[in-house]
Amino acid sequence: MKEVQKSVVLYYVQDEKKKIQMEVLGMSMSIATKQLKPSDLNTQVGVLAGLKNIKPLDWSQEEKTPAIFCMPEIILFSGMADKKLDEFLVSYRKVGLTPTKLKAILTPQNVNWTLYHLIRELSSERTQIEAMANRRGSAGSFSEAKKEGE
Repeated sequence: MKEVQKSVVLYYVQDEKKKIQMEVLGMSMSIATKQLKPSDLNTQVGVLAGLKNIKPLDWSQEEKTPAIFCMPEIILFSGMADKKLDEFLVSYRKVGLTPTKLKAILTPQNVNWTLYHLIRELSSERTQIEAMANRRGSAGSFSEAKKEGE
């Protein structure tokens, strides 16, 4: 039997006001929210999302978080239908929340990754997209660069 995923938004933000706004937004849309902590960096994102049957991590194959690592803001969506995700993102902008550069959807590919691994991957992708935008001479045109990179 396939596991039914509960909709949840996992996030890490440093600003206290933004934390409250994330919680209120989740409640207003009947979406569970979970605040991530730096101590979660070596935990698999599927475990953080509350999924069962996550295969144990092979630490010989996984890079551990460096002792000194500044955790960036991140939002991770788990178990959300496309329509609900779109509604969340529209509401996020409408309430005036400052943009969060690193966002991801929990997928079969990343469900077993640690939060640190996911942050590394997202940061790398973001750097590539921004470099592409800069090469095109349109540093402010992130959406155009993203379309080109797809």
